[in-house]
Amino acid sequence: MPRNDKASRPVVLVAEPQALPAMWLEDTLSDEGYVVEGPYPTCDEAMDGLARSEPAFALVSVDLHEGPCFPLACALRRRGIPFAMFSGSIPVPRAFGDVPVLDRPCLTDAVARAVRMGRLAEGNQAKRRGCPMENRIRSREPFALDQCPPACGSQDAGERTHA
Repeated sequence: MPRNDKASRPVVLVAEPQALPAMWLEDTLSDEGYVVEGPYPTCDEAMDGLARSEPAFALVSVDLHEGPCFPLACALRRRGIPFAMFSGSIPVPRAFGDVPVLDRPCLTDAVARAVRMGRLAEGNQAKRRGCPMENRIRSREPFALDQCPPACGSQDAGERTHA
């Protein structure tokens, strides 16, 4: 696949608040043949990026500037976009128990594998539909973390530790 033809390359949305990990992800994904949308340091900015593009996959840091990524994860799930999360120590709600969680630091191969596996599973994703939390996210209305997963239809909003 030609690496200079962005239109023919799959897009990966990246939400990462730290500059060095964001640059590393951008380089890693570009080397794997993906176009990077972002990186975005906040949930709000990532939601704007999501509105502008149709990513094939997303890599999302659990801890973004201005709060955790769970509203973004909810929006990705509602749109049927596969994603993986990065975490160093923040617990991930059980509602996202089916989402790969990559420990920090992680290897380049782990990132590439997560994107490949997520894209392979893309056909099994739920039908794309609007996120009920999107307006609240965009208006920067504060809400409790446990409000987002139930809005996606999850029955279990408890927490799980990352792998």
